[in-house]
Amino acid sequence: MKPIWKWIIGIITSLLIIIVAGAWYLSRHWKPILDAQIKEAVIKSTDSLYLIGYDDLNFNLITGNASISSLRLTVDSTRYAELERQQQAPDNAYNIRIENLRIRSFHPRRILTGRRLQIDDIIIDTPDIHIVSKYHAYNDTIVTKRDTQTLYQRISGILNEVSVHNIHLNDIRFKFSKQTDTTTNETVLNNLNVKVSDILIDSVSQFDTTRFYHTRAIEADVPGFRYETPDSFYYVSFDRLQIATLYKQVTLTGLKYAPTMSKDEFYKRKKMAKDMAVIAFPTIRLEDVDLQRFVSSQKLQAGSLHIDSGTVAISNDLRYPKQPTDKIGKSPHQLLLKMKQPLKIDSVVLNNIDISYAEVSRKYQKEGKITFDRTSGVFYNVTNDSLALIQNKTMRADLTTYLMDVGKLNVEFTFDMLDKRGAHTYKGLLGPMNGKPLNRILTPLLNAEVANANIKRVSFDVSADDYRSRGSLRFDYNNMKLNLLTTTDEGKKGSMKVVSFLANSFIINDSNPDANGKYHTGRINYTRPHTYSFFKTLWQSLLQGIKECAGISPERERKIMNAAEEAKKASEKTGGFFKRVFGKKDKGGG
Repeated sequence: MKPIWKWIIGIITSLLIIIVAGAWYLSRHWKPILDAQIKEAVIKSTDSLYLIGYDDLNFNLITGNASISSLRLTVDSTRYAELERQQQAPDNAYNIRIENLRIRSFHPRRILTGRRLQIDDIIIDTPDIHIVSKYHAYNDTIVTKRDTQTLYQRISGILNEVSVHNIHLNDIRFKFSKQTDTTTNETVLNNLNVKVSDILIDSVSQFDTTRFYHTRAIEADVPGFRYETPDSFYYVSFDRLQIATLYKQVTLTGLKYAPTMSKDEFYKRKKMAKDMAVIAFPTIRLEDVDLQRFVSSQKLQAGSLHIDSGTVAISNDLRYPKQPTDKIGKSPHQLLLKMKQPLKIDSVVLNNIDISYAEVSRKYQKEGKITFDRTSGVFYNVTNDSLALIQNKTMRADLTTYLMDVGKLNVEFTFDMLDKRGAHTYKGLLGPMNGKPLNRILTPLLNAEVANANIKRVSFDVSADDYRSRGSLRFDYNNMKLNLLTTTDEGKKGSMKVVSFLANSFIINDSNPDANGKYHTGRINYTRPHTYSFFKTLWQSLLQGIKECAGISPERERKIMNAAEEAKKASEKTGGFFKRVFGKKDKGGG
């Protein structure tokens, strides 16, 4: 080998040895310096409120790898108490523990040559995050001076660029404790996973609106959650929550809101006739969500909300006493306006939802049920945002459902969101159906049944507010026959044939147009009792129109009920008489 190459190889080898030795030396001796700098930075930036600690800190300038084991960021309780005495303590305190934090390839050479901190991966294993929230009234009056500097402007004195290819947060445990003077309520989420992709902070990215807080994408996966209401009557749960900032999408699967007990136990504990709700939606999906706005101002703004299949089941038991409350101002659109959560969704899309209402009769002790099956449609302009409502004050809904899973019903609602009296309209069309399926609600609640009814169509158009409903209803039908029922001592159902005959012959029109060819249009002018809910008022308004079409005036209705009551009394007297005359004698009698 020529001497010149020996010298070259020797020089290169010597340089490599010096670099490796220097890197090893710096890694060894920078460790205590870096340790002191980290702890001092935390103390200064948090006004001595937080302390940082860890079991081991390692970094290698050659490979560009670093790791911290058992990292702990904890609140100094003594300092927090002192800040409370000075009325300077924050409402939220954070305690964070990370089992292992690893940094892969932070490219030291690029820091030295171009002031660019570029990291391939940051892996954070099993972080435990505990937030303790304690309300302090004085924080409501503190004016926080806003820092208008961008993140790049804050680091530009040290670095020209910070970029991280991926950050992985694996198996996060999150706990939120809300403290009051008497109780502490806790919310716990386990096994969360978050992936942050392509973080870039430089002079250009600070103006890139396609990025979410300097990231190209954040994917969060929450595997499951369950929360019980403070009164322990209900729980809310879901199977999985997924957030994808790149696609501006939030997906919730397996959502359920239901009582924590059986229906019988629910009413035994309530001791009141109150609605009980069971709601289950397999999938809820928010599209085109403005996540940046939600993070910065907690305003939920989205292009669309999709609810695919599911059930909404409401029930009540009137065998328990009622507690009347004033329902004025509590219609659905008015409750939306009163929500504390700012909301603006362009469209809410329902697909194949089953809705039902069941009620146990106080008088007949049986449960009647009405169903609206396969409900689909769209709500437009669902918002309580005052600026959005100035531009468009109307929320509208176009819905299609199947009454008792048989009759196709199309309904269109409009709501004037800014009207102080809750102005709204509804119009709809029910297609052809047999009337017998309605016995599922009529017989248990009214002790009557539809023996026959050929419903051709029902159409209605109503304008309403908190106090009155006005409009018209058209009810086309023929061959309608009703049976008024009675119950025997053995609990068997029987028909009051004479009364039913009189009602069908002289009181109720068996068709519309009637036998004389006269068409009856239902006129709706219904005054709402203050204790009636929005939906009960809607039903009672339509029922007023249906009765008028069927020829059942208030006077005729009283005749039916009086005749039924008289027939029942006569039946009881006659039955008792014949039992006494023809009944079997008791055993042992003379």
